Amino acid sequence: MDKTKIKIVGIGEGGARAVSGMISLGVGKGNVDFVSIGKDENILLTSATRNNIFLNQDSPTIYKNLSTNLRDAKAVIIVAGIGGSAAKQALPRIISIAKNNNAATIAFVNLPFVLENVERKKNAEYCLNSLREVDTAFILPAEKFFLFRLYRKEISVGELFEVANEIFCMGVKIFLEMSSENDSLLKLGKAKFGYGFGATALEAIRNAVNFPTFEPDEIRRAKRIFIRQTGGSDTSAKNFVKEMIRRDAQLFWRVDNLQSDKIFASIIFTHEEALTDDKNNPLRHRRNFS
Repeated sequence: MDKTKIKIVGIGEGGARAVSGMISLGVGKGNVDFVSIGKDENILLTSATRNNIFLNQDSPTIYKNLSTNLRDAKAVIIVAGIGGSAAKQALPRIISIAKNNNAATIAFVNLPFVLENVERKKNAEYCLNSLREVDTAFILPAEKFFLFRLYRKEISVGELFEVANEIFCMGVKIFLEMSSENDSLLKLGKAKFGYGFGATALEAIRNAVNFPTFEPDEIRRAKRIFIRQTGGSDTSAKNFVKEMIRRDAQLFWRVDNLQSDKIFASIIFTHEEALTDDKNNPLRHRRNFS
């Protein structure tokens, strides 16, 4: 995928902060255009993005600004918390414009907490309906961020948002790296991503496939699995994954033999489930992890 044709759009306060984090980490290395969209002018004015769109304008102006910023994009990556009103207002328009431009649409979104108010849950339902039109969607329940206690002994609510930013930054970075080598990632339907570090390739892979946002043994049902390993060259990690996954699964594996103190492994997988199927609505059958 040609990075010069990628637009990354952060919606709302969470999306704007995540996009600013990507810029500071050098995600895309200057070859990706970033856009922040929201209702809070203070948040957007402090964003690291050069292109900001305020949602307090009239609808024709908002649509025109979105169309201008997304013009010529080969792929549009959306980052947002979908419980807010900004996502409800902007998400359907962004997807519609991207589709009209024949651009691949990829979404990284988190759901509101189970115990949040009815309005935010309704906003999420509305946004999920719009997400049925995207090509690839990574959808994370907010409760899952609490599971990073496995990596950190305690985590405050304030730190929780930092964790969310970190996860989304890494997710987009991993997606950009993998999709630059394999365009099939642009059309995965509902998908998951994870990553892990280790002193050995096997340890890094174990941590990646047991990423805290995954359901137990979720990778065992995956039909397509993409793994990128940085450092290490032993075969034990690959054998470990092959023994875990289904026999008919497609496994794509790349090893970059770079010298590093720690080995890094990233993974993206899909069960090839369509977002249009209501049984796959991620707001169903949720539980509180906090």
